Amino acid sequence: MEDEQQKALHRKEALAHLDAIKSALVDQDSFFPYNYNALIVWGVIASIMTFVMPPLMKTSVLQGTLFSLFMMGAGFVIEAFLTKRVNEDYDIDNCTRKQRFIVSTFTLLTVFAVVMSAFLAKQDLIVPLFMLWMFLCGFGHFVVGYVLNIRLFTFAGYLSMGAGIVLLTVGCFINDPGSIDSAFFYFAQGVSFAVLGVVPVLMAIKLKKEA
Repeated sequence: MEDEQQKALHRKEALAHLDAIKSALVDQDSFFPYNYNALIVWGVIASIMTFVMPPLMKTSVLQGTLFSLFMMGAGFVIEAFLTKRVNEDYDIDNCTRKQRFIVSTFTLLTVFAVVMSAFLAKQDLIVPLFMLWMFLCGFGHFVVGYVLNIRLFTFAGYLSMGAGIVLLTVGCFINDPGSIDSAFFYFAQGVSFAVLGVVPVLMAIKLKKEA
């Protein structure tokens, strides 16, 4: 009987220690649960936007803007659902400070990107949309990599920002850098698909294996 009581006491103490560790991690905001499937979702969304958004913006700026808002909104909703599920696994009721910071950063970047995209499309500058989204998404990845100390995110950030800057520089020496029918448009579209669509999916696969 005493052995059973002792075992129950040990279990209670062990659970108390685990709760204390969990609370300390969450309270200090050093804990960041993340579902890497969100990267796959964003990769798919980026791929769709890469091929659909430019011609749609060319046809109607309003339709293109609404399409962008819908796709990005859907991405944030799905990521919020995935974040909630992974937080529940750790009995976390609310988002941690780091989660709120990253979501706020990406929300601001998204709003700026959508508004700036509408402005560029109004000026019939369709190709620079790729550079804009690559740079802003890359900056977002860089922020995540810095905050979470994940080198792969930091590398993806540098890659995306660098690709955007290089394409913008090349565009300065092209007679019609905004044309949707030019070879430069298809080249920029391919780079955007690779950087924003394929790279996040590959990152998710690698990080899920390492987790």
